[in-house]
Amino acid sequence: MSDKDKKDIIDLTKIDDFSFSATMRKLRPQLSQEELFEFLKLYKYFYDRAVEEGLQKEETLALAKALIGLNKIRKLKIDKKMVKEAAVSELGDAVQVGQYLANIIRFILQRISVDKRPNTIYKLKQKLYVLNEKEIAAKNMPASSAMGQSITLVKHILFNHDAGYIREVINNIIRYL
Repeated sequence: MSDKDKKDIIDLTKIDDFSFSATMRKLRPQLSQEELFEFLKLYKYFYDRAVEEGLQKEETLALAKALIGLNKIRKLKIDKKMVKEAAVSELGDAVQVGQYLANIIRFILQRISVDKRPNTIYKLKQKLYVLNEKEIAAKNMPASSAMGQSITLVKHILFNHDAGYIREVINNIIRYL
């Protein structure tokens, strides 16, 4: 990489925090008017989409996506950890996420006999209700842990089934991912 190429790279690894204002303070002196305008258009587009979809941390998500778009115009050096943290928070509408998770739980609970299932669901609802949302919100798990949790979920669902059936299910999971 030539010295000119190195000078064209905008280093955002030392910004105070992953916020719009901190990023703008670093970008403004290094971008042309056209590049700055393009970045602002991208940010607004992604921000509006995040708000429409009811996503949490819409500012952070919009910033991450706008920076990815800007990186196609001007090369950026960004702290990957900050971008990953922004991406993790993109779950969607709370009602839809709740329904989706409830469907997964009901699917898992099918392994419990029909006569014991209502009582189990009642107990599970009680345990879920008393979860401390502030404690959960304060947890910071690495994005890579999602892979391990996904594998654990598949294993728990498929325990004690026929090996041929398990292979077929795994093949279809891979096919549809």
